[in-house]
Amino acid sequence: MGEFKMGRIPHLKISLFFLIPLMMTGCIDENILKVSRDIEINPSYSLPLGPLAYDINEYLESLDTVSFPWPDSLFYNDTLYPNPLPYLVQYGINYFNFNSLISDVSRVENMMFRLIVSNGYPTKTITQVYFADENQVPLDSAFVDGPYELQPADINADGVVTAPYEEIVDVPMSPYLIQNMGSIRYINIQSIIYTTRPDIPQVKFYTSYAYRVNIAIRIQLRVNTGEL
Repeated sequence: MGEFKMGRIPHLKISLFFLIPLMMTGCIDENILKVSRDIEINPSYSLPLGPLAYDINEYLESLDTVSFPWPDSLFYNDTLYPNPLPYLVQYGINYFNFNSLISDVSRVENMMFRLIVSNGYPTKTITQVYFADENQVPLDSAFVDGPYELQPADINADGVVTAPYEEIVDVPMSPYLIQNMGSIRYINIQSIIYTTRPDIPQVKFYTSYAYRVNIAIRIQLRVNTGEL
């Protein structure tokens, strides 16, 4: 009787040693399947909305019709012209249907615009970006604290621009704009381009100068895998 019992005990221990991990593996797999059916994920994607460019060449070309005397003067293509206005306001109306970005606005977690603004003028510029509906009624603006000021481009000893002044501006969108993004049809840009500069008596302008804005948008979604 003693030999029979001693011969069975090692087999029982070995069987339990392999059986317990196997049972635990089954429980883990079952829990993984239960959890994976309902997980919230936050994917994001980016889209370019296109480069935009503005210039004041039409105004500068009209300066030869201004009669003397004038309060100020500037050089345009190396010709001296009168300059009755210290700045010009430019409006850019750009159609864009935000419904094309996403079919279900309720899934948008957050949204951010990246603006690469480039001032090719030797004077400062001021910009505001408006988002408007199909009737051109503004719904919101990009810069909630007021228009964005961009410094003048670098110039050499002759007053000619050597390189544009550039900045990258990230603008998170407000919850209000996200809720109403389905109504947005236009991105309108208002730019103020100065024609004078306090440290330069006569400013030089050329046809190649321009103010450029490159806009991209990043959208982060809220998705539940159980709904897919």
